[in-house]
Amino acid sequence: MIKHILIGALCGLLFSTCAAAQLTESQQAARDKGLVLYQQSDWYDSQPLLQVAAAAGDRTAQYYLAEAIRLSSSYTTLEARQWYEAAAEQGDLYAMLRLSNSSDLCHQMGTCTGKAGPEWRKTALKLAHERAEQGDTEAMTVLYTARQGLGWLEKAAEAGDSYAQKLLAGVYEDGAGWFFIPGNRQKAVKKWFKASAEGGYPLGMFSYANYLYENNGSKEEIGYWVKKGAEGGHIDSVSTYASNLAHLPNELDYPLNLIEDYGLTYLMSKFEGGGAGGGAGIADFSKKVLGKISAQLTSDEIKQGVAFAEEWEKTHPPLSYFVPVYGY
Repeated sequence: MIKHILIGALCGLLFSTCAAAQLTESQQAARDKGLVLYQQSDWYDSQPLLQVAAAAGDRTAQYYLAEAIRLSSSYTTLEARQWYEAAAEQGDLYAMLRLSNSSDLCHQMGTCTGKAGPEWRKTALKLAHERAEQGDTEAMTVLYTARQGLGWLEKAAEAGDSYAQKLLAGVYEDGAGWFFIPGNRQKAVKKWFKASAEGGYPLGMFSYANYLYENNGSKEEIGYWVKKGAEGGHIDSVSTYASNLAHLPNELDYPLNLIEDYGLTYLMSKFEGGGAGGGAGIADFSKKVLGKISAQLTSDEIKQGVAFAEEWEKTHPPLSYFVPVYGY
């Protein structure tokens, strides 16, 4: 029960476009597992699971199924376009943006059929403006993504959207926006990374920890946010947290805890995600590390480590890269 609640919470955080399609219990389970695999960059194995819910009319499953097909094929295939269209017809703004993308290889492959891209863009902007005026922060972020101005992303961040806050911090860090007083840019970057972390976004937690690390923040605060990100399921946070528990190295002054390190490394060794995230590489690397750690543990301690991993898996969100809604 706890794990289902956590998966639902993760869905709520990452997928604010969740549709209200009435799914059976088995369809919902397939959808949840498909979204987990998608967030692990497993573009292939997520597809049959997402298709179950997509065929039942779930808008979120339709969009992410289209994304998985596009990413695994490196362009928008005819099948991907059909699922984007299904999601767009139900009001999914990101699906509309995909359909209006003039640079997609589908134009060369001859699969850009159906309603013209400019029409979808016009519809997306109209709906996004309407929703943004009603306080919808996702719609504000869509307007920024559609190059309607940085101000929309700033509004979403100011309204408390932790995803937008992390995105805005990165945009400022890359040089966007105007800051008249020297030093105010860095203050804004820190402000929004911190806001995203405090807002509960695990990738924001890791990003804030990185910001602190690069700007001579305290080890205590960096360690706090790395651990929080790990507890939220962010894969890079888990990896960093585990390596510091084993003092390989210990840059964050964590007490040595080889049993917990073994458990978390064991968990990562079972990771099957692929795609841009390189999940197979993480699993292979973790298996090698396990061999080194096990040499320092008794058989009973190894069992304790495995038990720790099993308990962690039950009580924490699934491992995730927190792939952007409109990414790659």
